[in-house]
Amino acid sequence: MTVYIDILLLENIAINFIILAATSHFSRVRVGIGRLLLGAFVGAVYVLAAFCPGFEVYFTLIAKLILSFVIIAVTFWPEKLKDFIRLTVVFYLVSFVFGGAAFGLFYFLNSGGAIYNGVFYISNFPLKILMLSAVIAYIVIKLSWDFVRGKVTRENIMVPISIRVKDKSISLQGLIDTGNSLKDPISNLPVIVVEYNAVKELLPAEICELFTQGAENDLDLLSNAIVNTNWVSRFRLIPFSSLGKENGMLIGFKPDSVEVGDERCKQDYHEIIVGIYNRNLSHDQSYKALLSLELVS
Repeated sequence: MTVYIDILLLENIAINFIILAATSHFSRVRVGIGRLLLGAFVGAVYVLAAFCPGFEVYFTLIAKLILSFVIIAVTFWPEKLKDFIRLTVVFYLVSFVFGGAAFGLFYFLNSGGAIYNGVFYISNFPLKILMLSAVIAYIVIKLSWDFVRGKVTRENIMVPISIRVKDKSISLQGLIDTGNSLKDPISNLPVIVVEYNAVKELLPAEICELFTQGAENDLDLLSNAIVNTNWVSRFRLIPFSSLGKENGMLIGFKPDSVEVGDERCKQDYHEIIVGIYNRNLSHDQSYKALLSLELVS
């Protein structure tokens, strides 16, 4: 088949530009159009060498890897090795998804093409298919990217928590909540908000009965229940304006200690308050406590 150099060059500049623009978007590294075009042009010129005699050595696996490194370098100029590796991984991810979408569309639409020295050349290049491939690739990567990032982020901000009162202790998963800035108004100690069901084993029976009846906000009943226990010095009343309620009051207590983190990095707190929330904090029960960012170093 006849290969038109000008069409081949324009095809690859357009495709490389889209891939590099997507790499910039998903890696959150902003570069100008000029740099994107420069990187796209470098990749396109490399493809032209496939049709020149004696250049076969430049189409080995090693040569292609070096090309990708050069494209990333001239386009993004990453200053750190970890940024360079991250950009390269995203670049390959976008390339594979985009290429898969394009090949699939060309296959179903019976578009003509040929492979030479590892280069796929499309005859009668349909621009609309290129654009459709780009849209499909973007949607696939966007959905996958958000899912993976959400999962990784959720795992990173979950921390194990252990609360101890005398000889009793409980362990649960907590979520680092940047919006949680609750403080005990009297002692100014930080407050961890914990579901009642998760912490009830530590509480006196009189207090558990109030929470079971949903009467924990009845100050008269609460006062009578506290007086009849040896927890008078532990209990606190904490005002809040979140958790789905404005100007609410949260019952809290001062434990003997709270451990935050796992064996790799653990913080032990003695000056802290546990606020008891009589509802679910997580719809999927993946965590049962909310703690502020200041408690995690």
